[in-house]
Amino acid sequence: MDEEEGIITLPEGHRYAMFGGGDDYPIKTYYKGVFETVFVVFHPFLVPKDDPTAVDRYVELDKNEVEQKFRAITWADMRRRLDFDDIKRIDHALRTMIAALKPHAEDQEGANRIIEFCNRENVLPPGEGELSNLLENQVLRALLGMGEEWMWSGDEFCTERHLINIRETLTSDTWGMRHRTFFGHQHDWLIVPPWDSHFTLICGSRAWVEQVVERCELEGFYCDENTTINWSLLDRKLR
Repeated sequence: MDEEEGIITLPEGHRYAMFGGGDDYPIKTYYKGVFETVFVVFHPFLVPKDDPTAVDRYVELDKNEVEQKFRAITWADMRRRLDFDDIKRIDHALRTMIAALKPHAEDQEGANRIIEFCNRENVLPPGEGELSNLLENQVLRALLGMGEEWMWSGDEFCTERHLINIRETLTSDTWGMRHRTFFGHQHDWLIVPPWDSHFTLICGSRAWVEQVVERCELEGFYCDENTTINWSLLDRKLR
């Protein structure tokens, strides 16, 4: 058989295990028939509780140490401190900071404000593409409190996945793997942070998502029928 005839293509991904709708495709439309509700969780800014040097050692800290040494600054608070008109500008500026946007769509002035503020106030800006370390234990505790015992963990397109015990993951120092997508054993909920995004999607039934949001005191918003990954700048292409 000719080698070119043996080209292998991946099958369509499982929507209960990943996000693959694209930048400008409505999130709820992508999950239609799979999840009723999607909540966009902002990754918080982090500031040391007591030890200012914790910022310099952040990359060396595990999720339990991060929870002990840092507290969150909300996007709403940062909007006021940065004198931004809208919270959307935080997302826009953060994407500019990681060079995730096309030059014509960047907000360099906003990015500079965030950088200058964080340097001056010893604050860590949110990370992208992974659930915030400060939120990991909170989410795990909420899942346990809601009766969950097991969850699946997968890579970006969930071509590789592992079944892990939530209680064991909570007591360990880390999630136990580099995977960033987490979904229910019965495929009834999903926690997925899209690439180049400083937020995570919490997907499931309305009642289930509301419980997680309330128990973890998450900051963000519920998707409507038109919300896309590019929710912070709808009048032009972000990438």
